[in-house]
Amino acid sequence: MKDIFNRRQRFSLRKYSFGVASVLLGTALFAAHTAQADEVTAPDASSSNPGSSVEGESSSDLVETSTASTAQADPTAAVSSTDATASTFNLTPEASTDKAAAETTEKSATETAKPEAAKPASETAKPTEKATSEAAKPAAAASTNAASNNVETTASATTAAATPAATAANRPSATAAPVAEETAAAETAAAATSVKPNVTARAYSVRAAAEDRSAVLDRAATDMTNGGALAMSRSRRNRRAATDHNNEPVAVATFLKDGEVATPDMTDPNGASVASQTVPAGYQAKEGDFYTYAIWDLTEFNKRYNTKYYARAYKRFDDSTDTTVELLDKNTGSVVETRTVTASSGVQKFTTTTAASNSQLTFQVDYKAGTAPSGKKAEPFIQNGYEVGKSITDLVAAGHKLTEAERALYTAVYNARTTTDIINVVEPAYNGRTITDSNAKIPVTINKTTYYKVVDKNNPTFNANKTDKTVQDYKENGNEVELARYTLKAEEGQRFTASGERQFDGYKLYQTADANDQSGTVSRPYTVGTKFMDADRYGIKRIKEVVGEDGSVVIRVYLLDPRQQSKRSDGSLSTDGYMLLAETKPIKPGEWNSQDLVVKKSPLYTIAHTVTDEKTGAKTNYPNGKEVPFDFQKASGYAPYHSVFVPFLGDGIGHGSANSQLERGVGGIGTNVDLLNTLTPYKQPIYYYVKQEPVTVTPEVEKQLEGRVLVDGEFSFKIKEVNENKSLPSYEETVTNKNGKATFSNLTFNKVGTYIYTITETAGSDANVDYDAMTVTMTVTVTENSKGDLQASVKYSGAGGFASSATDKIFNNYVVAPVKTRFDFSKALAGRELKAGEFSFVLKDS
Repeated sequence: MKDIFNRRQRFSLRKYSFGVASVLLGTALFAAHTAQADEVTAPDASSSNPGSSVEGESSSDLVETSTASTAQADPTAAVSSTDATASTFNLTPEASTDKAAAETTEKSATETAKPEAAKPASETAKPTEKATSEAAKPAAAASTNAASNNVETTASATTAAATPAATAANRPSATAAPVAEETAAAETAAAATSVKPNVTARAYSVRAAAEDRSAVLDRAATDMTNGGALAMSRSRRNRRAATDHNNEPVAVATFLKDGEVATPDMTDPNGASVASQTVPAGYQAKEGDFYTYAIWDLTEFNKRYNTKYYARAYKRFDDSTDTTVELLDKNTGSVVETRTVTASSGVQKFTTTTAASNSQLTFQVDYKAGTAPSGKKAEPFIQNGYEVGKSITDLVAAGHKLTEAERALYTAVYNARTTTDIINVVEPAYNGRTITDSNAKIPVTINKTTYYKVVDKNNPTFNANKTDKTVQDYKENGNEVELARYTLKAEEGQRFTASGERQFDGYKLYQTADANDQSGTVSRPYTVGTKFMDADRYGIKRIKEVVGEDGSVVIRVYLLDPRQQSKRSDGSLSTDGYMLLAETKPIKPGEWNSQDLVVKKSPLYTIAHTVTDEKTGAKTNYPNGKEVPFDFQKASGYAPYHSVFVPFLGDGIGHGSANSQLERGVGGIGTNVDLLNTLTPYKQPIYYYVKQEPVTVTPEVEKQLEGRVLVDGEFSFKIKEVNENKSLPSYEETVTNKNGKATFSNLTFNKVGTYIYTITETAGSDANVDYDAMTVTMTVTVTENSKGDLQASVKYSGAGGFASSATDKIFNNYVVAPVKTRFDFSKALAGRELKAGEFSFVLKDS
């Protein structure tokens, strides 16, 4: 039975008590991966662009790990005075490289319950086995379970022959919702415990999570498809509602500045689209016009009770927070139970799980309003977890001593509370994590806009000679003019494609939208200066401040000063009476801290206490507290710079252990705080334009007259635009000749294209002039040069009339002068003499 207590687990907001063997915490931490628990709160802001990926899956906020320093002959015996309890307080998703999988059962940690103890005790580890284990006293487990939204101390039981994969399934961690200043996050009270599969390091890209929403899941933790496999369920595709906003925007709004002309027209989406993220194979989103924003697989419950359940949470595509949660059978795809969760619904229990577990566990969900500073809007979330049956909680009742069989049952039931986050659309960094008491922020409706703006030429970042439009060197100064915008209304967490480039008459594209911003996840814009707290436990506050509009944050870790305990302010952003232990440099969304701290306070000092050596009885007094170091967690299996280790200072500061641990001389107790920015990158697609100088063309033809001198103004010529759309007015103008030419007014072109005009002569009334019926076609071709400036080329062609060639543009006229002609006729009369005037003659024009 000893090996049962040597299995390693990862918990969030849990204590690890170890029996069997004891070594210093450092030895245990380096010998095996310490159990971790995260208490993550949903960050308030939404949408940026993870520049790099982090490996592994996410865990939540608080993780407590424990190791012991002296050997115990009896695992169930009272905790030795030299036991060491170490907590890992993971406030954000952690990568598998940070908590590498255990290679053997000997290197695993487990959490067990001690019946005799009144609260979680210490942790012991066998030096020879390099194992850590957690022995949690039953009373503590029960009391922790009852605590408001806190993660229970749980126990895990396995055989000595447990495989690494089996061991991996028992590494929980916890999450709790955050407190936000600008956009309030979830309640800090909402805690969650997560289990991280014990497998070889695997990569989980936060960028992929934010962009592709693909879950990377591990079979060692749950029965799923291959990690990262994405597939849309057939039933979802085949049973679409008439209007399904999973593939259409909720609404579209457009704007075009008065007097401007856009191509394509602003009513054209021009590539803009939204779609809900794809659900991994084996799971189904709700069919029809509903938004599925969270799916949880009841991983360990299914293993223990031979079921295949998962739950999904969905809502309507509107601003309501009312949520429906359904329990489904993965084998059949059918819904077995449905619960509606609202702000006033209270805890909703799925009795199907009660029956399936013989009343040992009941899966439940609850609405949490979230907390926020005065004047700020809170961000509600859905919290899930399990109610442990009375038959199990009675096992740790006061006065009852657990048998080995009862201990194993208690451990197995508590371990069965572990679920896997299949999809968390608002915080995709958590996709794929295994956790107890998970939560998911309820999405809100967001406007996702593509902007088209005119640059300010006085802006220092404007470059008149810029030729590469993809270079993102123009930075707004607030003097830009908005030409147009195209807005999609969609749900937070959906994927979007921005509206594409457009042409505007009189403008040329100066800088295209950043390629990284043209698609991604619908998220809320971030306001620089926003602060939110996404973990608050054991006097530790992790507060994040937004320092970049893309969602970059600075993380600060505070700890209650033992000498100012009257100023304790749980659940508040106030840091009065708290010590600033750590401050990071700016961290991009989806990335871990990767460098030294800007602020690091070390050493720290415990409360005043006296240490009694249990063997010799010798006493050592620390009236001003004992000095303890503060630094990054540098144990084996932890990635450099990714988390800090906050030591236990007593009075529940830094860890939940009893002060007796200090008095026994136990060292190495504390909490790990992860330094991860879980915000989703915010993307703002903006196309910048510059006012384009128009190009002008002067239409002109020549005039020649044969037969007399040409007089200015005596001949008229007309130019007319050839417009294929007969319903539109066409430009035309009439001018007269001057100096042998017919010159028209300048034509102005502010847009690339081909423009055609005809020029004809208007026939006059002079009967002595032959007018030219030729038609000259003028073709103007407007293009852009390498700098984007407009340039025009003109081609003339003549046809008909007196055209002498295909390129003739000379109108030829001829004057015909009148000619006098005399007709001389004679008259003869036979038979008599012809008398003058007796005959008349008529000349007719035949």
